[in-house]
Amino acid sequence: GVGALLGAVLGGQIGAGMDEQDRKLAELTSQRALEATPSGTSVEWRNPDNGNHGYVTPNKTYRNSTGQ
Repeated sequence: GVGALLGAVLGGQIGAGMDEQDRKLAELTSQRALEATPSGTSVEWRNPDNGNHGYVTPNKTYRNSTGQ
């Protein structure tokens, strides 16, 4: 819907201002947040070289039958 489209547009604009290190930090933080962070808890990433930062907040977590 409109919210998803707006999110995609804003995400694209934000992503355009990120350098390669920002993207790597955001990706690693996203993976960590999805694997080990309770739903609704924000995890911050911060690039010390340029001061850029962001947060990843998983909405719902999932565990399979093996607990992963």
